[in-house]
Amino acid sequence: MPILTFKTDKMFTDISNDIQALIPKNFEGLVNIYSPHTTCCVFQTENELLHLVDIRFFLDDKVPFVKQPEGEHRNVKYLHDLISLRNDVPANEPINGHSHIRSLFFNSSENVPIKDSKLRLGKWKRIFFVELDPMRERELIITFINGQN
Repeated sequence: MPILTFKTDKMFTDISNDIQALIPKNFEGLVNIYSPHTTCCVFQTENELLHLVDIRFFLDDKVPFVKQPEGEHRNVKYLHDLISLRNDVPANEPINGHSHIRSLFFNSSENVPIKDSKLRLGKWKRIFFVELDPMRERELIITFINGQN
């Protein structure tokens, strides 16, 4: 089972060519691209810069880094970020509640059909890795599922 490892440096990374390069010769079936991380995802869309910026603007609007003040105490933090109230994490845990909520808009994995050892993506469709936290080392687990009987 191949593992694709890389250091993220932006929110959207087109990984279509990386996946294509891993496909065995004479393969027909499916590839599953799976992110084991909670704040990075996989999804398929068009690789068009302004479209990706629109997605970023949408996320910034719906799930900002700091929320609008809410409640009696005017809370601007995501509850996930109240580290002092959580007994299961170290005190230096990253503040990334917004990243966890943003991940709800994406998938942990994607399946793509393969025929004649080629990804069967639509004309404009590409496979993207989506980083919702700051730059770091990440990995994707790639599984090929043979479609021939």
